[in-house]
Amino acid sequence: MKLKFHDRSRRFTSKPRVALVEPRDARLQNLREGVEAEFAGLREAREHLVKLALNEAEALALQTPVPHLVFPLLAREKVSALAAWHERQNALWPGEQPLAFAE
Repeated sequence: MKLKFHDRSRRFTSKPRVALVEPRDARLQNLREGVEAEFAGLREAREHLVKLALNEAEALALQTPVPHLVFPLLAREKVSALAAWHERQNALWPGEQPLAFAE
């Protein structure tokens, strides 16, 4: 958090940062839902990570002049990499992951 110095009061106060959120484009939303449906099994297992991958793909696509063309390919690439990582994790830890207990 950023601190701001006030000359009159001679104190620092925190200045909250406000993010301006634009409404998501309906076409991008439809494309996003299509990719989510394509990887529904992975989404159930790693929902948070799938959302992060799609957010990153959307942010990168919005930096291009044609985000509607770039987003589907980029999103599939990122979620496919996540699926491969998830499969490797399952191969290393089949079934339930062991819990560590401190004594």
